[in-house]
Amino acid sequence: MPNTIVIPGGAPPPVGPFAPARIASGSKVLTISGQIADGPDGGVVGGDGAEEQARQCLRNIDALLRSAGATRDDVVKVGIFRTDIADRAAVARARVEYFGDHKPASTLFEVPRLVAPELKVEIEATAIF
Repeated sequence: MPNTIVIPGGAPPPVGPFAPARIASGSKVLTISGQIADGPDGGVVGGDGAEEQARQCLRNIDALLRSAGATRDDVVKVGIFRTDIADRAAVARARVEYFGDHKPASTLFEVPRLVAPELKVEIEATAIF
């Protein structure tokens, strides 16, 4: 049985030749590609603010989770990519707002840039449901 590609409901389409999310064949493991701060219309949400960009990334993840039949409580791992480590507290506020008491494993990366110069945050996730 092939892997299932998850098409976003309420999230922007991918900006490249990749699946926004996939469910591994014969399992309930959902791997979500890095989500950027694109809104449903494809434009960047949050201007140059890392906190609002992180919120949009998480809204996009939430749309993909719902499309697959999962919830934020099913997320077991996130990877957060930032262009400026000084934005750590701002992104953490958005993360706590989104996950509440749920605490998935996490890795933080500082990167020199993302796919577009105005982007400050990208978040990927893995869920088991």
